[in-house]
Amino acid sequence: MPDANGAMSPEELSAFLDATHLAIIATNGTDGLPHSTPVWYLVEGDGALAVIVLRDAVKLRNIERDPRISMTIAPETRPYAFARFRGRAEVLYEDINDYPLAMAQRYMGDEPGRRWLEDQGQDPFAVIRLFDPSPHTWMDPNPGF
Repeated sequence: MPDANGAMSPEELSAFLDATHLAIIATNGTDGLPHSTPVWYLVEGDGALAVIVLRDAVKLRNIERDPRISMTIAPETRPYAFARFRGRAEVLYEDINDYPLAMAQRYMGDEPGRRWLEDQGQDPFAVIRLFDPSPHTWMDPNPGF
């Protein structure tokens, strides 16, 4: 049960992140305006969120210039909730070959994820990681309305 302000407990946050919601990643564009896009994510063992991106993606170029990002995860239906993570992104280019399959299987299932990934080809990609030890969370304290 969220606290009086709607903040999730660590257990509620873990369960929330285990669901397959989309995340919105926001980076700082060259024009000073936010650049936001929906992405799939994985929660890593250390609690960081990981996202795969093509190496020519605008969001990756933005992060290489300014690593400050925000990621917000929220369901599209009730009960409404969100978790917002902010900080400096880490970008991985090496030893990342397991990420695409893990991501596809998380969102599509085992065999459909494998087939989807095979159909996508092998475009070069990178992994964006974001660790925020104190994300801002909120969960509807009255989900029955």
